[in-house]
Amino acid sequence: MGIDRIGKGGAPHATPETQGPGSVEKKGSVEEAFSVERPDATNRAAQPGAAQGSEALARLRAGELDVEGYVELKVDEATRGLEGLSPSELDDVKKVLRDRMATDPGLSDLVRTATGRTPEIPED
Repeated sequence: MGIDRIGKGGAPHATPETQGPGSVEKKGSVEEAFSVERPDATNRAAQPGAAQGSEALARLRAGELDVEGYVELKVDEATRGLEGLSPSELDDVKKVLRDRMATDPGLSDLVRTATGRTPEIPED
């Protein structure tokens, strides 16, 4: 018992008509190929926050900052866009961030990875 066209190459496939409202026309040749640009060190330094983060880490590694100073710089960086809050509200937000960085396992692990030490829980 045989099955038609198996092993015989088969008949050529018919190409569909591409005329009508959904057809696509080639307008010209492609002048520029698709490319993805990766930011290099000079582009990252131009981005806001990127230089600050690496600067804080460099200062920590140079011994200019301790872990608490590093955490304070990161908290200041995180709250930089909250200018509209009153000073007491901003202090409350910073306190919550410091507490979270010390008690949240994921955040404290990130600080420990960057600094080599786990941040201490701030006292009230």
